Order: sequence, then C-alpha cells, then structure tokens
Amino acid sequence: MPLLPLVLLSGIAIGELPETSSPPSAAPAVAPAYAEDGSLLRPEGFEEWVFVGASLGLSYSPHKAEYGDEFFHNVYLDRRAYEHYVRKGEFPEKSMLAMSVYKQASKAEGPAKLQGSFEGEFVSLEVAVKDSERFEEGWAYFDFSGGETQKRTAKPFAREKCYNCHAEHASEDNVFVQFYPVLRRLKADAPNESE
Repeated sequence: MPLLPLVLLSGIAIGELPETSSPPSAAPAVAPAYAEDGSLLRPEGFEEWVFVGASLGLSYSPHKAEYGDEFFHNVYLDRRAYEHYVRKGEFPEKSMLAMSVYKQASKAEGPAKLQGSFEGEFVSLEVAVKDSERFEEGWAYFDFSGGETQKRTAKPFAREKCYNCHAEHASEDNVFVQFYPVLRRLKADAPNESE
C-alpha cells in the first residue's frame, strides 16, 4: 500500500477517537494531618507534589561557613495549594511545602563530562504548613530528620527558629517565592487587575 493512503487512514483513525472531558488524573489532594499530641504527621508522597524550585548552598543562617557542607534543597508544593495559587495568586489555608535536603556530592575525577555536583546523602525533610486555626502566626515549620531514619511526626519549631526569618525575608506570605522559579513565573504571568 502506498504511504499516502496509510498516512490518511491513520489520520482518520486518530480523528475518530472519542474526546474525553475529564482532566488527566492528578495526585490526590492532601491536607496536613496531625497526631493526637498535635504534632504533624510526615506527609507521604510529597515527591508527587508540584516541584517549585531547588537551591544549592542557600542558608538561612549568617553562620553558613560553620556548617561546612552545602546542601541541595528541593521544594514541593501540594497540588491543591498549587492549583489555588495558579488561580488566585495566594497560598490557601492548609498549604504545605515540603523541602527535601541532600548533602552535596561531587564527581571531579575522570572525563570532564562527568565533573560537577549532584545530590548525595539524604539529610532531612522539612515541611511548612499554613494553618491559621492551629498556629497563631498562620505558618509553622517542621523537621522530620531523625538520624538514620525520618521521624513519623514532628513538633513545630519555636517561632524564632524559622518563622521570624521567613516573616522578614520571604517575598510573599512567609514563602520564599523569590527562590522558586515556577511560582515566580506564575506571578509574572498573572493578569494585572488594575488594567
């Protein structure tokens, strides 16, 4: 059979596929869950949330040199909060951001194309939660690192440990949007309501 009729037939077959009105399946919506003692349960499956940005060596401390290693931070926003942010340009109540932290590892030997840094050993999982019903300041910050394993639950850090820095330096609603290109782009592309 000549090639042209095959192409035409395949186009007809594709054109006859039924259209679906349902959106592609997305990760289920999540909300913060708490243990009886009020500690946050470690969110499972955060790697399936929306990846909003990464950094290397970003430090919240003026004493960065004391820590030695630089760390990779990968930040994820839960899908429900992301979709709300896309529509409204704000973080809704019950928003969660998860930050996985890895030591920096390097490959400096061998062929030049294999040189550089990459994520090495896992260090911690840190989570920020917006929950004004539970936290006076609105946001609270948690660390699930526990040595060799991650803790199942975590108590919020004291206000001066994380909240104050976020309140002073975060560009939007206690979130370092300025470091997350996905969210920065959404802000830049948002229609100006004053026009």
